[in-house]
Amino acid sequence: MITASKKKLLDLIKQQGQTNIDGLVALTDMAKTTVREHLTQLERDNYVERSYDRSGRGRPSLQFKLTTKGNGLYPSYEPQLMRELIRFLQAEEEEELLETFFEKFWDRRYKKLELMMETSHVQTEEEKADVLKDMLDEEGFMPEYEIDPQTEKLTVKECNCPFREVIKVTNSPCRLEKEFYTKVFGKNVDRTSHIRKGDFSCTYCIG
Repeated sequence: MITASKKKLLDLIKQQGQTNIDGLVALTDMAKTTVREHLTQLERDNYVERSYDRSGRGRPSLQFKLTTKGNGLYPSYEPQLMRELIRFLQAEEEEELLETFFEKFWDRRYKKLELMMETSHVQTEEEKADVLKDMLDEEGFMPEYEIDPQTEKLTVKECNCPFREVIKVTNSPCRLEKEFYTKVFGKNVDRTSHIRKGDFSCTYCIG
């Protein structure tokens, strides 16, 4: 949970790009121990990360900056801009170029997952699902999965769509995501719920 005092620290880090504990203490009425505790919690929740300023002599200075997740707390026009770009390409009859872009994007995702699975020495389907969940978490899908103990079928639910604005104007991400699951697990995949159609999640039943 991001309390008002944690949000204040995030705002200050956002404004300054990066800063240290003493700098945050000087700009707030919080005790140093409170600032340190809040930063530890924010780092654990992946809103901030450490960096080191090596300018000057002596030991590098410990700094904190926002992660991608932390920056995501602030307004962005990028999704709307992407949607307008897609509309422009469609109006200019560049659908083939657009499709190539999405296909290459999903291919990079698949190769990234392959590398993650190789690094984790994946052996079982459940281990594969664990690695997939880690990647989807990182990408903002808010994934959940379960394996039916009777049928051993895997169900993956994506509770958030990071491409929510994009899928308003093209179905390509939805089609490629289903193909992605088929390629990852080598099994038939049914999508039983679909955010683009008004459902609260995209659910994929595998096998």
